[in-house]
Amino acid sequence: MTGNATRLATTQCVAHSAPKEADPFGEAFSLEAARQWSRERVDAHAAVLARAGEAGADLAVTGEDIAALSGSATYLDDRTIFRTLVPDTSAYVHQVMGEVARRHRMHIVACFYEVEGDAIFNSAVLFGRDGEVIGRYHKVHLPVYETWQVTAGDSFPAFETDLGVVGMLICYDQMWPESAAACALNGARIICHPSAATLPDYHMRTRAMDYQVCYVSGTRRGSLIVAPNAKVLADAGEANDVFITADVDLATASIALEGFWETIYSGIRDHRERHLKLRRPDAYGILLDPNPPALRAYPPGGVANTPEAIQKVYQKQVAEYRRSSRGEQEQYHWRWSQEDEES
Repeated sequence: MTGNATRLATTQCVAHSAPKEADPFGEAFSLEAARQWSRERVDAHAAVLARAGEAGADLAVTGEDIAALSGSATYLDDRTIFRTLVPDTSAYVHQVMGEVARRHRMHIVACFYEVEGDAIFNSAVLFGRDGEVIGRYHKVHLPVYETWQVTAGDSFPAFETDLGVVGMLICYDQMWPESAAACALNGARIICHPSAATLPDYHMRTRAMDYQVCYVSGTRRGSLIVAPNAKVLADAGEANDVFITADVDLATASIALEGFWETIYSGIRDHRERHLKLRRPDAYGILLDPNPPALRAYPPGGVANTPEAIQKVYQKQVAEYRRSSRGEQEQYHWRWSQEDEES
């Protein structure tokens, strides 16, 4: 790393199936086995982060739910399991991530479930070089199944660091460009995006360019680091349990090349500065309308969030878990288009 460059890093850790003793949907479940499994997954993520730290990373990002509690989060036959595991595992994450950050003098964005009062949040927590927490973000856009036991956040904060201002998003937030916009408007120069699902590269490249930020995703496949000009600086591809890095000069990352017409017309060479100063918020009121004309084209309701609807979905989920455990063909999938299915 040279000059004023910041070394950004992200991790890519393979998803492992929980042993039957740690799976609440199985018949041999043990709370202690689940607790031990969570700690093992945290340790696996920490080992990859430590390697990034040894490589000189200034900031490293994990994937979503590094304590592997998503199974418990969607297990409704005994809700006390999730509520019991979260405080213990989150305390362990704080301990381990704080130590890795402190040892390698690096920032870490780690994603895991936390309890605050009576609520459980899906959190992205920013640890500083001294291992202390600088700030946290609570996932705003929750898939319906996650709302069964998790509370949604309500803002997109950004936090000052010695690298610059850092914002965070989590997984499903990718579907709403307003998420990245809110982070950027709060000052973020770097957006860190832990995810369980692979974030499409076109989403990340578009968000990076639209909001003139460095965009860093951490996931199980296809983790990326993208520059404000939409260039992919590093791609983890299909590799398992790896980290990737990219060196970025954040002070000049959004500066236009000489001779760019928009610079000549506006007198401002920095794309980010120009975008911010030429905004027209007086014309964006529709973005805050809870019932925009587009929504009126659809009937009210329809979301599977009533107790009856949730129970029907849950029973399908239980059947699917059991089908999978027997090695049978799954009936449901996460692909939302035929094009995705064919690919």
